[in-house]
Amino acid sequence: MGVKCSQYLGGLDSLVLFVVNENSGNGRGKKIWAQVEAQLRIQGTAYGKVVTKSESEAITLVRDFLKRGNLKAIAVVGGDGTLHSLLPVLATSGIPYGIIPSGSGNDTSRALGIPRDPLKALDIIVAGYTRRIDLLETATESGDKQLTLTAVAVGLDAMVAADVNGSRYKKWCNKLGIGSLAYVIGLLRALAKYKPGPITVTMDGIKHEFKRGWLSAISNVSTYGGGLQICPDALPDDGHLHVCIVHSCSVRRILFIFPAVLTGNHVKLHRFVTILSGRSVTVQGAAPMLAFGDGEPSGETPISAVIRPRQLDFLITASG
Repeated sequence: MGVKCSQYLGGLDSLVLFVVNENSGNGRGKKIWAQVEAQLRIQGTAYGKVVTKSESEAITLVRDFLKRGNLKAIAVVGGDGTLHSLLPVLATSGIPYGIIPSGSGNDTSRALGIPRDPLKALDIIVAGYTRRIDLLETATESGDKQLTLTAVAVGLDAMVAADVNGSRYKKWCNKLGIGSLAYVIGLLRALAKYKPGPITVTMDGIKHEFKRGWLSAISNVSTYGGGLQICPDALPDDGHLHVCIVHSCSVRRILFIFPAVLTGNHVKLHRFVTILSGRSVTVQGAAPMLAFGDGEPSGETPISAVIRPRQLDFLITASG
């Protein structure tokens, strides 16, 4: 069960609401919040807080705060999953959104230049500079829609995300401060059972067919999976979605391609990697494939995605 807790400093003045995921990063969120809260008290910054272990509860409590009308910003102390859970509430709120990263992957903070140092990240939130960024909106065949900030993984990489989320090794990787290693372990485990097959990627109405497709990563930012440079040219405010398709190769070749993803050099392997960009895309396979957005379940193929330009005000550095 989640823990409900809120606190105000500064009376009825406008304040920053912090949504704290204590479980993020295997408990790192709780430790980071202690540092942040101590600094807020020293600064005399007006703030509220929601401490929760449940995403659904966080949404309810944030909505309650929004109704009171005295928020100047909302900041998550957590990871990409915590950010993801609040997108339906905040994408239309007009309230600036920020993050103090404490998750495993932290791809949002990485893409937007938010430092891992919690007090430096806090400085950005208090300063109040924003950048309007794009969002991805996915829709499944059943009509279920979802907003995603970083990337939608389809196929092998979605299976990796599912394996990591349900694993014990993720906890140990976080304890050791090497959360990205969990994605490497998940990849090796997924490769042992994943079977590639025909996929069709339709970008802005143009079909691209691949007989032996492994994955289709639909990206709004350059990295996912804890820093993998899956679409190195993607920018969160360029008005386009970017898709990386890995195809036509063996398991052995996948293991060769994977290290290149760390630096983005996989995009040069044109026989096995195709990069597309546009405003709308549909991914369909011969058989249903899992899809994960921001590391969270998004349904299965066929799945469509469109770009929602400049949908969210995000707190960044003044030069960001």
